[in-house]
Amino acid sequence: MGNKRKGQLTTDSEWHKHLRKIGKRFFWKGERLAEKKMIEQNMSEFETQTISESEIESAEKLYEYLNPKLPNSLNYEELYNLYYSLFCTLDILPKNLKSLKLTKEALALTFVKLSTEKNITELLNQYNSELITINNIQDEKYWIEQIAICMKADKWPNQENARILIETK
Repeated sequence: MGNKRKGQLTTDSEWHKHLRKIGKRFFWKGERLAEKKMIEQNMSEFETQTISESEIESAEKLYEYLNPKLPNSLNYEELYNLYYSLFCTLDILPKNLKSLKLTKEALALTFVKLSTEKNITELLNQYNSELITINNIQDEKYWIEQIAICMKADKWPNQENARILIETK
């Protein structure tokens, strides 16, 4: 009778001599299917766990601070500069917010909320000269990709403009 070994996902049934070839085929087919199912399950768990509770709290606190500070009508470049400035440094925030855990994902979550609340105008990104749609800026993946694009292009944010935008000095 077959048994389950370390590293196997399925168990095999008894392999009689006259069934050995077909039994092995059925076993390995089941093993491959179980492996695919396990990979899909791990990927779905990974996608839902990319942001922790502390990061969500930090994103909420930042949103609660920024939403009343920012004007209702915003230029995309100003919003993008603020996003990139906050990614590079938290020095433009008041002292009580400098201890927030702001990762790319937490910042993206905050700026997706801000872009849905605010009226964003002039949707042209100067860093990579692309036309942006409202659907793009309301997607977390878009904001995360923008960090990588700017870092590859070796562009630096204008932190003074970001300070002026949120009125902190």
